[in-house]
Amino acid sequence: MASSNTSTISARERARAANAARLAEEQERLKKVEDDLVRFFKAQELREKIADDARVRIVRIREETDTKLADADRSGAAAIADLRSRGETVASIAQLTGLTRTEVNKLLRSTKPKQKSEKAPADKTASREDSSPAPDSTSSTDSAALAS
Repeated sequence: MASSNTSTISARERARAANAARLAEEQERLKKVEDDLVRFFKAQELREKIADDARVRIVRIREETDTKLADADRSGAAAIADLRSRGETVASIAQLTGLTRTEVNKLLRSTKPKQKSEKAPADKTASREDSSPAPDSTSSTDSAALAS
């Protein structure tokens, strides 16, 4: 009986040892899985931070670009206004610059100071009145003078 008791203990010990080895391997595998997941989530956080930083920089670059473009537009419009103040006609400015007369007039209007917002409602009323047919007393030379 002693040998059967010894073989039972030996079998149990072997089973426990095998089970312990299997559990240790499983714990090691789970630890590696956890480490891999930690690396993955850190990489995702870094990716989001990089994307957010890029969005902030893009917004800043767009704002700077808009400012520089507006400055360049103002400078070009001022040059057109200077040409006009030196006696060049809208038609000649258009021909010299390659712009249309409409574009030249638009640039010239952009150099004029803006009216105060208090006058805006009055301007709307005036623009409605201006949209009505003009009296026949306006001559074609007056229209041409206004266009240039």
